Amino acid sequence: MIVKTDAIVLSAMKYRDTSKIVRLYTREFGKLSVIAKGARDSKSKFRSALEPMSFVSCVIYKNENREMQLLSQCDVVRPLRYLSEDLEKMSVAMTAIELVDVVTHAEEQNASFFSLILDLLETVNTATKNAVVALYWFELRLAELLGFRPELHDCSYCRKNVEREIAEGKKFSMAGTGILCAACSEDYDAMERISSGTLRVLQRLQDAEISASLMNLHLTLVSKDELRRTLRGHLQKHIDGFRGLKSEKVFAAVL
Repeated sequence: MIVKTDAIVLSAMKYRDTSKIVRLYTREFGKLSVIAKGARDSKSKFRSALEPMSFVSCVIYKNENREMQLLSQCDVVRPLRYLSEDLEKMSVAMTAIELVDVVTHAEEQNASFFSLILDLLETVNTATKNAVVALYWFELRLAELLGFRPELHDCSYCRKNVEREIAEGKKFSMAGTGILCAACSEDYDAMERISSGTLRVLQRLQDAEISASLMNLHLTLVSKDELRRTLRGHLQKHIDGFRGLKSEKVFAAVL
């Protein structure tokens, strides 16, 4: 059958002489792999619509008995050109779409996942600073959609509210279900340690919607490192086989 859907291009690779195999995250069908015949030809009707991070509208010949579908038409819905003009923005966007590719299964429709990645890409595209803040927000939302939202306001072991300890500047640990208060953290020395300032940032990111104002968060290098290790560690605890991300390693070397 012929179907039409909006999609985010996750990845694209060469196939035979002139074609491409493209992985899409679609609004209606979840993750799909498609063949774009002739996509690398100089006169291709697809032009630049199949580049990763693109927000596109697709017409697909979809056969339930095939793992690979046939892409008939693909047009850019809204250009996100600034993503490819700034290394930090590109790093954030590519890391986010790789995360989506890693944690999702083929043809499992989830409109919330689609909205999440699109919100991330559009916010980063227009950000004037601190694009990486959007990635931290994204990882928290991703964990929530996958069913393992971390508890960041009460100790996940003894259930005590940690607001007073944050005000006192104490350090905390992260367990698999969320934050541990200072007292409970003493029994978990091997867990990821974070400062009260970083916990405050995590709380704000978890409670806020993505917006330009959220990009105004001031983060120290220490806080950025704690956020990255804490959020990535949380995902690794809950996603089988999840390790490092290729895009992150590439951009870490460049940046």
